[in-house]
Amino acid sequence: MRRSLLALLVGLVALAACAPDAPSEVRDDLGRTVALDGVPEAVLPLAPNVTELVAEAAGADRLAAVSMSDSFPPEVNSLPRFQSLPLDAERVVSLQPGLAIGSAEVNAAESADGLAALGVPTYLFRFDEVADVPRALRTLDTLLATTGGSPAADAFERRVAVVQNAVQPFSAPRVLLLVGDETLYAFGRESYASELVRLAGGQNLTDVYPGAASQPSDEAVLEMAPEVIIVLAGPDYESSRLLEHHPTFFSLPAVQNDRVYGIDPDLVSRPGPRLVEGLERLARLLHPEAFAAGAA
Repeated sequence: MRRSLLALLVGLVALAACAPDAPSEVRDDLGRTVALDGVPEAVLPLAPNVTELVAEAAGADRLAAVSMSDSFPPEVNSLPRFQSLPLDAERVVSLQPGLAIGSAEVNAAESADGLAALGVPTYLFRFDEVADVPRALRTLDTLLATTGGSPAADAFERRVAVVQNAVQPFSAPRVLLLVGDETLYAFGRESYASELVRLAGGQNLTDVYPGAASQPSDEAVLEMAPEVIIVLAGPDYESSRLLEHHPTFFSLPAVQNDRVYGIDPDLVSRPGPRLVEGLERLARLLHPEAFAAGAA
């Protein structure tokens, strides 16, 4: 009995010795200095994609609370909620997180600085490229002294490579990826979503617009003549909904050839672990021949 107890103690000491330590100070993607007081056990994600990243890298049990917009993974449904836009700083402080983590695309640097001034260290990621997702997963291993981010990042990158290899032999169709169908919100060439279309084997037509966002006119879309239109409005989306708002689009090749599709918006609009699932679904919509049974 004594030997068993001794062996158990030795094992626990060994595990503790092997456990990674969080750094005392880091710089986030905006170059801000973030001071950490040991390993942050309670983490507060300030954006839904960050929630998914933390859950993937460290487990949902590390989440102190989630925003009103969070919906994945399912474990978040039982967690406390807080208002993120605008940020309820008083509520955040009351949750006493060891670290708040946000996304520069959603959370302003001023808000992060305000939380830091109130004693809540706050780290901001940027997501300009698809590769920023696996990079963030690996960074979370460092920030949270965990080991789940790196293998998740490796798996993400392998799945991206599989898609690239599958679509490589085929010509790239002209693609219009829309956030909404009434006002034509889309992505610019400096967005991760534009890159996602290219990785899926498509030519993103709104790459003609600089920056991360774009809003093409009806006339511009008619000139672009997209061969495929994808709307972030769910898999049951129908082209009739697009034509209700833009009847002149009836002549577009995508409409004429019944190649107007919908996709779950969270798989594209949230740059997190599920972004690769969004890539796979885009690739299958653009190149069904690449994924047909028996395809090389």
